[in-house]
Amino acid sequence: MKLGFIGIGNVGGTLAERLGAKGHSIFLGARDPLSADAKELAAKIGSHASVHSVQEAVDLSDVVFLATPWNGTREIVQGLRGLDHKILIDCTNPLLPNLAGLEVGLNDSGGERVQAWAPKARVVKAFNTVGFNIMANPELEGKKVVMYFCGDDADARFQAKRLIEDVGFEPVEAGPLSSARLLEPFALLWISTAYKFGFGRDFAFSMVRGGSLGPS
Repeated sequence: MKLGFIGIGNVGGTLAERLGAKGHSIFLGARDPLSADAKELAAKIGSHASVHSVQEAVDLSDVVFLATPWNGTREIVQGLRGLDHKILIDCTNPLLPNLAGLEVGLNDSGGERVQAWAPKARVVKAFNTVGFNIMANPELEGKKVVMYFCGDDADARFQAKRLIEDVGFEPVEAGPLSSARLLEPFALLWISTAYKFGFGRDFAFSMVRGGSLGPS
């Protein structure tokens, strides 16, 4: 699959590495395609990874990962062309400065705002509920870490599920994009547990089932 990445820092870079290892074509979108960091990441992934401008990465891709800091996300998304009908996986969280809370929640979500900024894209919320260190190895104590995802387009959700599995998570579908109102506070719980409650970053959530419970 042809995968583009907008934002190639900790989250975007880690996901690009994991998915590149599965043989996907990786197009890294960088503000400066000549930057040493971008070239180093591409070289680390392998010959099927290349560095481009952000717009070129979108143009070359079937699925686009959005992994930008929240305070610059709107400007970036609204400045892009060619997102119509593409799958746009929103990995962002609408965090306030100093991790003080969420900018939106309960009656709105960052995922829904991304959809409003790119109204014809097929937005899926995913890869936002744990830190990048867990994305690098999403198995702890012999159990796969859970990754919830949601979106309004059924095919986009299906493709996102496959990519979640490729990274190594246990995918759990959470319904329409409005469920991002649940996933983003869930991300804040992970962040607060890691940084405020003293647990550190080396933990995640898994799902324990009893009997025949679970979706059919």
